[in-house]
Parts: sequence; structure tokens; C-alpha cells
Amino acid sequence: MLRSISLEGVGNSGRRSLSASFGLPTSAGFIEPVGEGPEDHPTTSPSPPEVPLRRLGYLNKPEFPVLLMGTVAAVIAGAILPVFGLLLSKMIDIFYEPHDELRKNSKIWALVFVAVGVLSLLVYPARFYLFGVAGGKLIQRIRRACFEKVVHMEVSWFDEAENSSGAIGARLSTDAASVRALVGDALGLLVQNIASAITGLVIAFESSWQLALIILAMVPLLGLNGFLQVKFLKGFSADAKVCSSLLLR
Repeated sequence: MLRSISLEGVGNSGRRSLSASFGLPTSAGFIEPVGEGPEDHPTTSPSPPEVPLRRLGYLNKPEFPVLLMGTVAAVIAGAILPVFGLLLSKMIDIFYEPHDELRKNSKIWALVFVAVGVLSLLVYPARFYLFGVAGGKLIQRIRRACFEKVVHMEVSWFDEAENSSGAIGARLSTDAASVRALVGDALGLLVQNIASAITGLVIAFESSWQLALIILAMVPLLGLNGFLQVKFLKGFSADAKVCSSLLLR
């Protein structure tokens, strides 16, 4: 009885010593050498390097004709709303004309507004489609380049936790898709807003430059008003959350 217990103790101690010497897992978990825990060697993930937008544009260089057509569509889409306001103001003048001229000019202006509506029906989907095609090609090119880089990495690189197959797949899926937002959505919207602002300013200064200057001087005040309104709404929502938590208690 004592012999069997001693042999069992020797076997257990030998197994523990073998596991400790080769770093094998035991029933209690993984054995780590003393003084080499995760607290002694903190792992800090390096910050990703900043990449200029010029390089991103170079990657999208083969789709330059598509981007050019998308830019033209975005400019037309941005100019439609200010031009629509101008046409609406011009159309009001026909109500002060004689009856015969009113009937004739109303038909002309009706056709003009139908043409503006057809143009809007064409340019808005064209902007989304063309910039979407350019963004999709960019995503495909970035994913192919990243995958080729991953394939040629050393085997020890895949042993790290942040370089597992799931992490690499998620990175290829999400990071490349986030780049598409710069080309597909943000770039088209930026071009459209710039075209709207320029067209509106041209129409405003052509109509009355004095009134246009007054409105431009009021723009910072309008921006400050919006900023303060957002701050007030955030403060009110925080107070409402505090009051609701107190009432629930």
C-alpha cells in the first residue's frame, strides 16, 4: 500500500517535472516559468502607419474614367437644387403676364421642370453607381495586395494571436470595406456639396451681391447656433438619463 502510494507520488512528480521542463500543459493548466508572465512583458500593439491619400488615389488610378464620369454626375446633381430654386423664382413671373402669354409660358416651364426631373432621375443613381464601381474595384485591389502579402509572411508570424486566420479574415473584410467609404460615399458627397455651394454662391452674387454678403456674414452665427443646440441637447439627454435612473431606484 505504501509502495503504491510512493510510486504514484514519484510518477506525479516526474510528470510535473517533465511538463515544467518542456512547457507542456498539465491538468492544472499551462505552466509558465517564474518571472516570465504577461505582466513582465507587456505587449503593446504598434500603431498603424499613416498612409497619404495620394497613394490611395494611385491605387484607384485604373478607374480614373469611371471617377471622372462620377464626378461629372455629382457636379450636376449638386447644381440641380440651386438651379431649381432659380427656375422656380423665374416661373413665378409668368403669373403677372397676360392670359395668352401665361398659357404659352406655363407649358414651356412645365416642360423645363419635367426635364429637370428626368435629369435628376438620371444623375443621382449614376453618381452612386459610378463611385460604387470605383470603390468596389479599389476594395478588390487592396484585398488582393493584402492577401498576397499575408501568404508570403513567415510561419512564425501566424503564431501570434493577432495574426490568426480569423483575425486576418476579419481584417481583410472590414478594413478594406472602410476604405471604400472614402471613395464610394464620402468623395461623391463631397463633390456634390461643393458643386451646390459654388452654384448657390454664383446665383446669389448674380442676383444681389449685397444680400449675398449679408448671408455669408451670418453663416458663422448659424454654425455657432447649431453647435450650441447640439451641446444643449446632449446636456438635456444626460440629465434625463440621470433622472430616469434615480426614479428607477
